[in-house]
Amino acid sequence: MRPFEKNEQLGALKALLSPHVFSNEVTAEINRFPKQTIIGLGQGGGRMAAELSRFGFPTFLLNSSKSDMDEHKRLIPDDRRIVTKSEEYPELEGTDKNAQLGHQIAVENKELYKKVALSEEVQNAEFVWVTVSLGGGTGNGALNVALTYLSQVRKARALYGGKVPLGVICSFPSTDEKGSAFRKNALAGVALIQKFMNEGKIGNALAIDNEKMNDYYANGPLKTYAGTEIDAKSYSNMVVATALTEISTIPLLDGRAVFDKTELLTTWSTPGWLSISKVTDLSTDDNLEEKITSLYKDNEVLADYEMKNVVAGAISVLYPNAKNISPKIADDVYKYSSDLLSTKVNLSISKNSKLENLTLYGLSVLPTPSSRVQQLQEEKAQWEKIEKEQEDAKKQAASSLGLDEFADFFSTGTAPTRKTSLLDDLDDDFGTNKSETMVKASDLDDIDF
Repeated sequence: MRPFEKNEQLGALKALLSPHVFSNEVTAEINRFPKQTIIGLGQGGGRMAAELSRFGFPTFLLNSSKSDMDEHKRLIPDDRRIVTKSEEYPELEGTDKNAQLGHQIAVENKELYKKVALSEEVQNAEFVWVTVSLGGGTGNGALNVALTYLSQVRKARALYGGKVPLGVICSFPSTDEKGSAFRKNALAGVALIQKFMNEGKIGNALAIDNEKMNDYYANGPLKTYAGTEIDAKSYSNMVVATALTEISTIPLLDGRAVFDKTELLTTWSTPGWLSISKVTDLSTDDNLEEKITSLYKDNEVLADYEMKNVVAGAISVLYPNAKNISPKIADDVYKYSSDLLSTKVNLSISKNSKLENLTLYGLSVLPTPSSRVQQLQEEKAQWEKIEKEQEDAKKQAASSLGLDEFADFFSTGTAPTRKTSLLDDLDDDFGTNKSETMVKASDLDDIDF
């Protein structure tokens, strides 16, 4: 892992990173930074993975669309951008948001997923993240295949208690993404992730709520140093990448209380939905209990959760070298966090030379996913109703034209019986091949005229 201040690939991420990441304290211990490997599935997952790769994490992309992956060729080597072509549907690049087709293509390419799972980068990592957009087709469809192989391999690196150091970073579709398909894909993906959690095969899932991110981003769009405005979805990926990296530096800092690497990896490897948040505008005379509540409940940038039955938690306090905090503040931070989460909470209290303000980081792992899932179920029902009405309207419009007399106009009874030599091999009756959902060249032999 290279020191962050020497990393030329960070680009606009520097504008989001906490100053402490560039401190001498972090640089001096960078060799202890948790080794993480990233596997991006599909277009959306690939974009999340690409942002994380900027920090030097070994990153693999798997996608049925080569053009999607070529977007990241400057960040990720050719041999780690893996095209999953379909032999059955060789003409396809992508799945047009059909997650079931995405799953079929992933099964066809299971040897490629197996090869990635067995790679040195995956087997030697201290933690592996799989990134995926749950509204999509290629990545979401591949999730079952990828997690099946990865969880089996990662069991060899299981932590004390059998926790598997493997997690998922996923995004939920926003209301801007129209249609029931996005919602069905996302809900099926959530169900799959929950199943792997319940079976103890993965640890955390970190969710990005694109609906919430749209609202959050509208209040303060980010621009590059050249003045180019970053789009909202790219921004959400950048928030995830910086949040994970900042949290990963906490074990590198010494202090009055330490959140060590084992505690961080154990928290990430605990099955459940991960919430990460931070507060940076603190002063010593603030109402600390109120700030802690805001940290865990009101400051969720990535997704909203109901703080019930929390299964793991952590609180990190970083303060400037120039300022001291009293032991009472540290004790109160721990007490308020423990009371709010009602679970074991790991505590870290550290000084840092780059900080100007008191900063808090909060982690919590919850047994149930974001409240956005319930909204997606409601939106799915609404879109199914809209789509049925659209289909009924189309049928009614066709019926209202009054053109029934032409229904058999192109049937064989109105056409010449003579055949040209070009058509001699075709059948005589017109019909459709009902056994397939997609037409292939070989299906032409079965067409009835």
